Amino acid sequence: MAGHAALAAEVAPPVEPTGNGLPVLLPDGRPYTDPDVTARGLPEASAFNQAQYPSVFPQISPVRELTDEGWLAASTHRASAAQINFQRALRIKPNDRRLLWAYGWSMINLGDPACALEAFQRNLSLRPGQRPQWVPMAMALTYTASGQRDAALAWYRAAALSDPVRFGTDNATLRTTLHWTSSERALIRQLIGYAAQGDNPSVRELAVR
Repeated sequence: MAGHAALAAEVAPPVEPTGNGLPVLLPDGRPYTDPDVTARGLPEASAFNQAQYPSVFPQISPVRELTDEGWLAASTHRASAAQINFQRALRIKPNDRRLLWAYGWSMINLGDPACALEAFQRNLSLRPGQRPQWVPMAMALTYTASGQRDAALAWYRAAALSDPVRFGTDNATLRTTLHWTSSERALIRQLIGYAAQGDNPSVRELAVR
């Protein structure tokens, strides 16, 4: 998976990272409103035990099954199992957007924001010109995980602009993420803590221009 061209086309110009941080990509001030149902959605296996309900998902594809197993492993912090499943799936179908979406979120859960950013970038490069609604919060948590506070806050504001019902206030965000994973919830609390402290005016201006 390569490059930041897809997302960079939809955001303000990249800013060079400081230290070992990720490249800083900022939202361009326009909302992300495409529902993009093809590339998101929690794996079915998170809601059903297929051994107990063998006919619920008949003939599930190998890539979908590996994606689901990878997500479940990551959400329970089984990093090795997650990587094995995702790498197998990526070898079979490297351009599967749902796979890349789940892989990115899984890498957030496993504390690898650089890999998460790369997965999200690859996903978006396959559907240029779209503005998926999941992007701002995915980016906000990616930058929160990397400790890049100003970029995280810029994307948190973009999430509020794009989906005010779910992310328009800190309380709405807490309600929306009530059943997210423990790792994601910890990052949400950290992000809300950043918001309570305010942010860098120069970054705020760049993010909304």
